[in-house]
Amino acid sequence: MIKPVLNTKPISASAARLSISTGVIFVIILGSLHLLEPEFDPTWRFISEYALGNFGWLMHLAFGLLAVSLISSGIVIQSQARNIAGYIGLVILGISAIGTMIAAIFVTDPLSVSQDDATFSGKMHSIGATLDYTPVAALLISFALARNEAWRTIRVRLFVTASITFIIMVLFILQIPHDGQFGPGVLAGLYGRILIVSYLGWVCIVGTHALKLRRQNSMG
Repeated sequence: MIKPVLNTKPISASAARLSISTGVIFVIILGSLHLLEPEFDPTWRFISEYALGNFGWLMHLAFGLLAVSLISSGIVIQSQARNIAGYIGLVILGISAIGTMIAAIFVTDPLSVSQDDATFSGKMHSIGATLDYTPVAALLISFALARNEAWRTIRVRLFVTASITFIIMVLFILQIPHDGQFGPGVLAGLYGRILIVSYLGWVCIVGTHALKLRRQNSMG
Protein backbone atom coordinates (compact mmCIF):
# COMPACT_ATOMS: atom_id res chain seq x y z
CA MET A 1 0.00 0.00 0.00
CA ILE A 2 1.35 3.39 -0.99
CA LYS A 3 1.43 5.80 1.92
CA PRO A 4 -0.55 9.02 1.28
CA VAL A 5 1.55 12.13 1.16
CA LEU A 6 0.82 15.63 2.43
CA ASN A 7 1.10 18.17 -0.34
CA THR A 8 2.08 21.51 1.14
CA LYS A 9 2.36 23.40 -2.12
CA PRO A 10 0.47 26.70 -2.19
CA ILE A 11 -3.16 26.80 -3.24
CA SER A 12 -4.63 29.67 -5.22
CA ALA A 13 -7.41 31.11 -3.06
CA SER A 14 -8.49 33.37 -5.91
CA ALA A 15 -8.93 30.39 -8.24
CA ALA A 16 -10.89 28.51 -5.56
CA ARG A 17 -13.27 31.41 -5.01
CA LEU A 18 -13.62 31.94 -8.75
CA SER A 19 -14.46 28.28 -9.38
CA ILE A 20 -17.21 28.34 -6.77
CA SER A 21 -18.70 31.73 -7.69
CA THR A 22 -18.78 31.14 -11.44
CA GLY A 23 -20.27 27.68 -10.91
CA VAL A 24 -23.03 29.08 -8.71
CA ILE A 25 -23.79 31.92 -11.14
CA PHE A 26 -23.95 29.40 -13.98
CA VAL A 27 -26.65 27.42 -12.16
CA ILE A 28 -28.57 30.61 -11.31
CA ILE A 29 -28.55 31.76 -14.94
CA LEU A 30 -29.57 28.31 -16.17
CA GLY A 31 -32.43 28.23 -13.69
CA SER A 32 -33.61 31.69 -14.72
CA LEU A 33 -33.62 30.72 -18.41
CA HIS A 34 -36.26 28.12 -17.64
CA LEU A 35 -38.52 31.01 -16.62
CA LEU A 36 -37.42 33.47 -19.31
CA GLU A 37 -37.72 30.98 -22.18
CA PRO A 38 -40.46 28.49 -21.19
CA GLU A 39 -41.01 27.52 -24.83
CA PHE A 40 -38.14 25.02 -24.53
CA ASP A 41 -39.47 21.88 -22.89
CA PRO A 42 -36.82 20.98 -20.25
CA THR A 43 -37.53 17.25 -20.50
CA TRP A 44 -36.27 16.81 -24.07
CA ARG A 45 -34.86 20.13 -25.33
CA PHE A 46 -31.16 20.68 -24.65
CA ILE A 47 -30.00 23.67 -22.59
CA SER A 48 -27.93 24.78 -25.60
CA GLU A 49 -31.17 25.72 -27.33
CA TYR A 50 -31.74 28.55 -24.89
CA ALA A 51 -29.17 30.37 -27.01
CA LEU A 52 -31.77 30.41 -29.81
CA GLY A 53 -34.29 32.42 -27.77
CA ASN A 54 -34.65 36.10 -26.95
CA PHE A 55 -32.26 35.76 -24.02
CA GLY A 56 -29.71 33.71 -25.89
CA TRP A 57 -26.84 35.88 -24.68
CA LEU A 58 -27.46 34.55 -21.18
CA MET A 59 -26.82 31.00 -22.34
CA HIS A 60 -23.56 32.10 -23.97
CA LEU A 61 -22.59 33.77 -20.70
CA ALA A 62 -23.57 30.72 -18.67
CA PHE A 63 -21.43 28.37 -20.75
CA GLY A 64 -18.53 30.81 -20.50
CA LEU A 65 -18.87 30.92 -16.72
CA LEU A 66 -18.95 27.13 -16.55
CA ALA A 67 -15.74 26.97 -18.58
CA VAL A 68 -14.10 29.46 -16.20
CA SER A 69 -15.30 27.39 -13.23
CA LEU A 70 -13.69 24.23 -14.65
CA ILE A 71 -10.45 26.02 -15.51
CA SER A 72 -10.28 27.59 -12.04
CA SER A 73 -10.85 24.20 -10.43
CA GLY A 74 -7.96 22.85 -12.47
CA ILE A 75 -5.70 25.66 -11.25
CA VAL A 76 -6.61 24.81 -7.66
CA ILE A 77 -6.04 21.09 -8.13
CA GLN A 78 -2.83 21.12 -10.17
CA SER A 79 -0.68 21.73 -7.09
CA GLN A 80 -2.48 19.04 -5.07
CA ALA A 81 -3.06 16.04 -7.36
CA ARG A 82 0.51 15.26 -8.38
CA ASN A 83 0.30 11.71 -9.72
CA ILE A 84 -0.66 9.97 -12.96
CA ALA A 85 -4.39 9.86 -12.23
CA GLY A 86 -4.30 13.53 -11.32
CA TYR A 87 -2.39 14.54 -14.43
CA ILE A 88 -4.73 12.61 -16.73
CA GLY A 89 -7.74 14.04 -14.92
CA LEU A 90 -6.42 17.57 -15.28
CA VAL A 91 -5.87 17.08 -19.02
CA ILE A 92 -9.44 15.82 -19.42
CA LEU A 93 -10.73 18.70 -17.28
CA GLY A 94 -8.84 21.16 -19.47
CA ILE A 95 -10.25 19.61 -22.65
CA SER A 96 -13.73 19.75 -21.11
CA ALA A 97 -13.27 23.44 -20.32
CA ILE A 98 -12.13 24.13 -23.90
CA GLY A 99 -15.14 22.22 -25.23
CA THR A 100 -17.48 24.21 -22.99
CA MET A 101 -15.94 27.46 -24.20
CA ILE A 102 -16.43 26.36 -27.81
CA ALA A 103 -20.06 25.63 -26.96
CA ALA A 104 -20.30 29.13 -25.46
CA ILE A 105 -19.03 30.79 -28.63
CA PHE A 106 -20.98 28.88 -31.26
CA VAL A 107 -24.77 28.68 -31.34
CA THR A 108 -26.36 25.26 -31.63
CA ASP A 109 -28.86 24.31 -34.32
CA PRO A 110 -32.43 23.46 -33.31
CA LEU A 111 -32.99 19.75 -32.63
CA SER A 112 -35.24 19.66 -35.68
CA VAL A 113 -32.25 20.29 -37.97
CA SER A 114 -30.73 17.10 -39.35
CA GLN A 115 -26.99 16.44 -39.35
CA ASP A 116 -26.91 16.89 -43.12
CA ASP A 117 -28.41 20.37 -42.80
CA ALA A 118 -26.35 21.43 -39.79
CA THR A 119 -24.71 24.87 -39.96
CA PHE A 120 -21.03 25.50 -39.32
CA SER A 121 -21.93 27.07 -35.97
CA GLY A 122 -24.09 24.10 -35.06
CA LYS A 123 -21.34 21.63 -35.95
CA MET A 124 -18.78 23.56 -33.91
CA HIS A 125 -21.13 23.66 -30.95
CA SER A 126 -21.63 19.90 -31.18
CA ILE A 127 -17.88 19.35 -31.29
CA GLY A 128 -17.48 21.48 -28.17
CA ALA A 129 -20.21 19.58 -26.35
CA THR A 130 -18.67 16.20 -27.18
CA LEU A 131 -15.37 17.28 -25.62
CA ASP A 132 -16.96 17.63 -22.19
CA TYR A 133 -16.01 14.66 -20.03
CA THR A 134 -15.93 16.48 -16.73
CA PRO A 135 -17.35 13.46 -14.79
CA VAL A 136 -14.40 11.32 -15.91
CA ALA A 137 -11.97 14.06 -14.91
CA ALA A 138 -13.68 14.46 -11.53
CA LEU A 139 -13.35 10.74 -10.77
CA LEU A 140 -9.67 10.57 -11.73
CA ILE A 141 -8.84 13.72 -9.80
CA SER A 142 -10.74 12.46 -6.77
CA PHE A 143 -8.61 9.30 -6.77
CA ALA A 144 -5.51 11.47 -6.99
CA LEU A 145 -6.58 13.81 -4.19
CA ALA A 146 -7.48 10.86 -1.96
CA ARG A 147 -3.74 10.02 -1.83
CA ASN A 148 -2.97 13.50 -0.52
CA GLU A 149 -3.25 13.47 3.27
CA ALA A 150 -4.57 17.03 3.29
CA TRP A 151 -7.61 15.92 1.27
CA ARG A 152 -8.30 12.54 2.88
CA THR A 153 -10.89 13.97 5.27
CA ILE A 154 -13.22 14.79 2.36
CA ARG A 155 -12.43 11.83 0.12
CA VAL A 156 -15.91 10.35 0.64
CA ARG A 157 -17.56 13.57 -0.47
CA LEU A 158 -15.24 13.79 -3.45
CA PHE A 159 -16.01 10.24 -4.57
CA VAL A 160 -19.77 10.55 -3.95
CA THR A 161 -20.16 13.76 -5.96
CA ALA A 162 -17.82 12.58 -8.72
CA SER A 163 -19.59 9.22 -8.92
CA ILE A 164 -22.98 10.93 -9.13
CA THR A 165 -21.83 13.01 -12.10
CA PHE A 166 -20.43 9.91 -13.80
CA ILE A 167 -23.60 7.86 -13.29
CA ILE A 168 -25.77 10.69 -14.58
CA MET A 169 -23.49 11.02 -17.61
CA VAL A 170 -24.03 7.34 -18.41
CA LEU A 171 -27.80 7.72 -17.97
CA PHE A 172 -27.74 10.79 -20.22
CA ILE A 173 -25.89 8.91 -22.95
CA LEU A 174 -28.42 6.09 -22.73
CA GLN A 175 -31.21 8.63 -23.34
CA ILE A 176 -29.79 9.66 -26.71
CA PRO A 177 -31.96 8.01 -29.40
CA HIS A 178 -30.03 5.87 -31.90
CA ASP A 179 -31.91 7.45 -34.81
CA GLY A 180 -31.25 10.98 -33.60
CA GLN A 181 -34.96 11.72 -33.42
CA PHE A 182 -35.66 13.78 -30.31
CA GLY A 183 -39.12 14.57 -29.06
CA PRO A 184 -41.49 14.40 -26.09
CA GLY A 185 -40.80 11.25 -24.12
CA VAL A 186 -37.06 11.38 -24.78
CA LEU A 187 -35.63 12.56 -21.47
CA ALA A 188 -32.21 13.61 -22.78
CA GLY A 189 -32.92 17.23 -21.92
CA LEU A 190 -33.82 16.44 -18.33
CA TYR A 191 -30.81 14.20 -17.75
CA GLY A 192 -28.58 16.74 -19.47
CA ARG A 193 -29.72 19.43 -17.06
CA ILE A 194 -29.22 17.23 -14.02
CA LEU A 195 -25.78 16.25 -15.31
CA ILE A 196 -24.41 19.72 -15.86
CA VAL A 197 -25.82 21.04 -12.58
CA SER A 198 -24.26 18.09 -10.74
CA TYR A 199 -20.83 19.47 -11.66
CA LEU A 200 -21.40 22.21 -9.08
CA GLY A 201 -21.41 19.78 -6.15
CA TRP A 202 -17.93 18.48 -6.92
CA VAL A 203 -16.58 21.93 -7.83
CA CYS A 204 -17.85 23.45 -4.58
CA ILE A 205 -16.38 20.65 -2.45
CA VAL A 206 -12.99 21.08 -4.11
CA GLY A 207 -13.10 24.86 -3.87
CA THR A 208 -14.26 25.09 -0.25
CA HIS A 209 -11.72 22.54 0.98
CA ALA A 210 -8.96 24.32 -0.93
CA LEU A 211 -9.90 27.57 0.83
CA LYS A 212 -9.87 25.75 4.18
CA LEU A 213 -6.38 24.39 3.51
CA ARG A 214 -5.23 27.83 2.40
CA ARG A 215 -6.44 29.35 5.69
CA GLN A 216 -4.77 26.60 7.71
CA ASN A 217 -1.48 27.13 5.88
CA SER A 218 -1.69 30.88 6.45
CA MET A 219 -2.31 30.39 10.18
CA GLY A 220 0.51 27.86 10.39
